[in-house]
Amino acid sequence: MMVRPDKEARVLRPVAIQNAERIPPARQLADDALLAAHDGLEDKTRELNFSLSMMRATLDASRDGILVTDDDARVTGFNQQYVQMWGMTEEIMASRDHERLLSVASPQVEGAQQYLDRVHEIYRTAPAQSFDLLELRDGRVYERSSKTQFVEGRHVGRVWVFRDITEQRRAEDALRKKARVLELLNKTGTILTAKLDVHLLAQAVIDAATEISGAKIGAFFYTAAAEGAKGFLLQAVSGMQLKDFDTCGLPRTGALFDLTLSGAPLVHLDDLLKDPRYERPARKDGFRAVDAPVRSYLAVPVASGSAEVIGGLFFGHPDVGVFDERAERLVTGIAAQAGVSIDNARLYEVARQAAEEREKLLESERAARNEAEQMSQMKDEFLAMLAHELRNPLAPLRNSVEILRRGGVEPPELEKTRAIMDRQLAHMTRLVDDLLDVSRISRGKLELRLEQIRLDDAIRSAVETSRPVLAERQHVFNLQLPDQPIILTGDLVRLSQAFTNLLNNAAKYTPAGGSVQSHVVADGAGVTVSVEDNGAGIPDHLRDRIFDMFVQGEHNPAAPTIQGGLGIGLTLVRKIVEMHGGSIRVENRRDGPGSRFVVWLPVAQAASASVLPDVATGTGQQIGVTDATFEPRRILVTDDNQDAALTLANLLGMMGHEVRTANDGVEAIALAESFKPQFIFLDIGMPRMDGYEACRRIRQLAQDPPPFVVALTGWGQADDKRKAEAAGFDLHFTKPVDPERLEALVGSNF
Repeated sequence: MMVRPDKEARVLRPVAIQNAERIPPARQLADDALLAAHDGLEDKTRELNFSLSMMRATLDASRDGILVTDDDARVTGFNQQYVQMWGMTEEIMASRDHERLLSVASPQVEGAQQYLDRVHEIYRTAPAQSFDLLELRDGRVYERSSKTQFVEGRHVGRVWVFRDITEQRRAEDALRKKARVLELLNKTGTILTAKLDVHLLAQAVIDAATEISGAKIGAFFYTAAAEGAKGFLLQAVSGMQLKDFDTCGLPRTGALFDLTLSGAPLVHLDDLLKDPRYERPARKDGFRAVDAPVRSYLAVPVASGSAEVIGGLFFGHPDVGVFDERAERLVTGIAAQAGVSIDNARLYEVARQAAEEREKLLESERAARNEAEQMSQMKDEFLAMLAHELRNPLAPLRNSVEILRRGGVEPPELEKTRAIMDRQLAHMTRLVDDLLDVSRISRGKLELRLEQIRLDDAIRSAVETSRPVLAERQHVFNLQLPDQPIILTGDLVRLSQAFTNLLNNAAKYTPAGGSVQSHVVADGAGVTVSVEDNGAGIPDHLRDRIFDMFVQGEHNPAAPTIQGGLGIGLTLVRKIVEMHGGSIRVENRRDGPGSRFVVWLPVAQAASASVLPDVATGTGQQIGVTDATFEPRRILVTDDNQDAALTLANLLGMMGHEVRTANDGVEAIALAESFKPQFIFLDIGMPRMDGYEACRRIRQLAQDPPPFVVALTGWGQADDKRKAEAAGFDLHFTKPVDPERLEALVGSNF
């Protein structure tokens, strides 16, 4: 339904009037509200400005450098401490570009590229927070931390905080150094009070003092007086190898070095090269070193409790002015403590050495006493064995003499008796000869008559000598010699003696009917001679001692009749072989019981077998020259042993000669002048006048033709033979003389 206009106007008018009445109060209310809002805004603005001013003042008052950046590395805030810490300019800061700030800061940091890489990594990974330690090239140390910033829950950037901890670090380092010094001092003190080894003490002292003083190298020179030498020896070094010390620059000779070791107070030089007393060490090639790696120098003497200088501590550093008063105090204290400790160690070492010497003397005394007791026992056993061995041949000799005394003996029995006497006399002669040889060995008087000989001559001679023993035991003997003769430079008699002893020894310990073999094998440098048997063998406990004096194998019941001896045969063998430049060893047979003695001898370098005499066949030079037709001789026999003189005279008389006897040198001279003998046999040891003087007096008689004078004596050493030759003797025979040699000399009508 439509409203008429007049009616609409009537309705709206009151509303419009009513609204018009409400507008002024509302406007007033709005104006009042706007004014209140303006006043509130101004208050908030003032509060915000105040807060910002307070925040800026707080940031500027902070000792930390603060930098604020957004995610695009744009600088949104910083404080002056940051600018000062990194030396930034207003232009750089105005750029608001973090990369430009990094270009200024990174060159100041050790490891600039690593510094930049780390910043970029933080931007890339956006960790909630980070922490890094920055070491600057000028020695400063910064702690850098960063943390992401959020406003109303939205990430707006990162705050970087830089804190200078240089002084803190230095304080911590100083504290650590102090703790380390205390630790070293405590450790060194413990070592100095607990150790008594001088070398360990010296090394501990120089290691601790070098580190405590701040030196790069240190050396400890210690007196060698305790070792019986003079001067100072380098005992220990620190900071380098001992072999490199000569090139380190520290003085080891000259005025500076002597100054410390003479007991002068501590020497401290900020620059060693500026001191005129310094002598640069020489290089190994003899020239002076051009560059001395030591500039700062510190040295302090080490004295004992009695103020005796026993060494010195020497320190060096390549930089100038490194050592301070604190270093002086510390090394001086260590030196004082070291002096007392090393002095104590020296005294302990002297006491220990004295105790060791005393123990050695006691041990030597005990060993000497045991050896003396063993030697006494061995002497008693040897004398008992010697008496036994001498009585054994005496019994058949006495029985044989009694048989001859009773007479009426048939020729076959007489020949058997003579053979028995001959064997027993030969056995006694060998015993005496061995005893004399052992005496010569013990006094170093055993001599060789070296000449070029054939080895087979020595071996065949030994076989002939040992044949009766081998035959008596019914041993099978086999000798293998090379086809070509082997030439040695040696003593034929002594080598024959050695091989004879080896063969007799094999026969001695091999049961009747056993086997003895000898093999000779030559090589380029020498020849090996082996003597092998299938007897009892060498017991293990005797194998290492079998060549020692008076050592014998164990009794063998299977061969009782030929055992005995004095235990010196193998000793003689070893000595003779070694004097010929050879060696001998013993071993058990591998294929059964028995022993094998192996002798090695060097061969002559150049020799001709064709010019050597054949000893085995009896050719060569003989003693004396006899005519084919017998001619009786006038012979004088002189011996203070009347039985010896009488039996020799009877023997020579039985050969058809005219014989006179004398019993001392005076009688011999008188008979020589009246009897005019052609041969004179003179004993040496006689009363009134010995044989040497008697021979000289007989030579002074100037008889024409002169008699042939023979020394017939029990003294048979080389010196005795030289004396006999000097006195005028023509020959020297050792008792008992072989009748065949005697007959070859004077001749016989038998």
